[in-house]
Amino acid sequence: MRTSQRSSNLTALITAAAIFAAFPVAASAAPSASDPGIWKLKAATTISFTYWQGISSITGSADPSLLFTGPSEGAYRTSSKLTQVAGNSSEIPATVKEAERYNHIGDGSFDQAEGGRFLLPLECYYPGAGGNTCKTGSIGVADPKSLNWRYYVKLDPSAIAKAMWVEVSPDGKYAWTSSGDDLLAFRTSDIKATNAAPSGAAIKPARTLKGALKGLGGVTGAVFWRGKLLVAGELSGRFQINSINPANGTVTLEAEHLLSGESEGLDIVPAGGGLLQWQIMPVTDTPPASYFQPTMMSFVPVKPPALKLSARADGRKAIVVTVTAGAGQPIPHAAVQLGSARGWSGRDGTVRLKAAMPKKRSKLTAKLAGTRGASLTLPR
Repeated sequence: MRTSQRSSNLTALITAAAIFAAFPVAASAAPSASDPGIWKLKAATTISFTYWQGISSITGSADPSLLFTGPSEGAYRTSSKLTQVAGNSSEIPATVKEAERYNHIGDGSFDQAEGGRFLLPLECYYPGAGGNTCKTGSIGVADPKSLNWRYYVKLDPSAIAKAMWVEVSPDGKYAWTSSGDDLLAFRTSDIKATNAAPSGAAIKPARTLKGALKGLGGVTGAVFWRGKLLVAGELSGRFQINSINPANGTVTLEAEHLLSGESEGLDIVPAGGGLLQWQIMPVTDTPPASYFQPTMMSFVPVKPPALKLSARADGRKAIVVTVTAGAGQPIPHAAVQLGSARGWSGRDGTVRLKAAMPKKRSKLTAKLAGTRGASLTLPR
């Protein structure tokens, strides 16, 4: 999100446009000469103008719900085919606006804690008054299905002056975001009602990767894939997705495209004909925009990773299955089946099937778009 131009251009675009039903458009983006060939653009789909700032998804179902934020302070839930089923154009409650002056939600993240929750990065942006007048950031918590507001937790202002995105780690322990060139990880266990603002104390980062984002031009959205944090952004007209190893901050270029527009959210979910979803908006200093409407670019891996399965009995009538790739990297959204029992892996790659461990040889399978499926014969 390039805030210097967002307000006036976004207002003009939304005023001029109705909310569009999702439909595929011709892919007008091209990989640059520096693109490493890791991801292939499969499709590009027009999305609603209200789905402007970010994208996430709810794991654990055959039709995973997509969670969007935008254009400034709204939150929306759709089916995987982008049919809207819930929405709130003013997700930030009036009491929070009055207390904190927040008026902007960035790229959010689904978290499996508390029965499921939608984490919303909060900041304020008042261009006529100098931009970030609040000098604080918070994480809002909403119900991922109804989008009803629950509470918000403030982030330590000495570590971060605004929250523009948040992404929960596969193990569910950390909520990652950024401040300048630094990556920050807050414990998700600290994002709880007992720490709720305005009375609760601001929470402090548990980890900091100093300078991890140096030279990347900022982050507009993020998602974990195969144990690494993928971050989207733009640098001197080059639209990039980079992966960052959260253990040591090592950066690897994953994709680079030649685009004219505005980079926004990022997610991993089987939708739009692909697996990796990247939001590109029609705001640009170098017209014409590559896409004339808000667009979700859908990518698949050039070399589909092979899925791996492990399983263990959970009592007499359930089996816990873990879906991974590579060196034990958790894979979300995989469809897992054993006979008539079906389930879909969560952020941590696990799914609990309501089935007893078979006594006769039976085949356990897993499938996910953009990957090579796996099978495992049970019992082992």
